Amino acid sequence: MSPFGGATSASVWDRVDPRLFLQDGGRFSRVQAAFRTAYHLPRVGSIAVGTDEPAHLGELVGALAGQVDERTVREYRRLLRDRSGDQSS
Repeated sequence: MSPFGGATSASVWDRVDPRLFLQDGGRFSRVQAAFRTAYHLPRVGSIAVGTDEPAHLGELVGALAGQVDERTVREYRRLLRDRSGDQSS
């Protein structure tokens, strides 16, 4: 899974704040929160990222300390299921 859809510079990251999925989201950047949350939406064991900048990899490793707010993740999954059910009608 690629958590950033190809680029962290995409305009979506200015509009969406994935820190709401973390218990102490204020401690993390939006990129870190997206990376940490990506393990749960859907649940995966591996994530692929690439960079030419070693500091960026360090930032992502630091994100693993974040604790995902499972209640928020469950609610998000429910909203997605409800939305997909509405679209199939």
